[in-house]
Amino acid sequence: MKKPLILILASALVVQSCKDDCYKAPEPTVFEFVNASGENLIQNGTLTKTKIIVQQDNGNGNFAGIDVEIRDGKKAVLNNVGLFDGTRNYNVYLNTDPIRTFNFKVSSSQLTGDCTGYKINNLTVENITWSSVQGYYRIVVD
Repeated sequence: MKKPLILILASALVVQSCKDDCYKAPEPTVFEFVNASGENLIQNGTLTKTKIIVQQDNGNGNFAGIDVEIRDGKKAVLNNVGLFDGTRNYNVYLNTDPIRTFNFKVSSSQLTGDCTGYKINNLTVENITWSSVQGYYRIVVD
């Protein structure tokens, strides 16, 4: 009689600990940079990881750098964007000739339910031509 009870209690603890360990990061923020003709600026070598600088505006003149990862030789993935509850502003500097800058704003919220984490509810780009494509944002750099 004690063995079935112990097995039931052990199973309940495993199920509970799995729920406690459940974390979901927000979908990645991905930018594709193109010129007015639609040519990909990462793929043609105009932009590289070191030429794309992204900063989170923490207010009061404080900024935090955002890691940029180049994926598939075509797109820039911004790591750790949206890991908060609320709205944050970001600045992007493209070290091209001439230097291009634009801003974007992210609104995200904490998940409800069994898992912890965040989801991006809205991303808006300012000061540059852009469009939302399924899974990423296309930024037109003139």
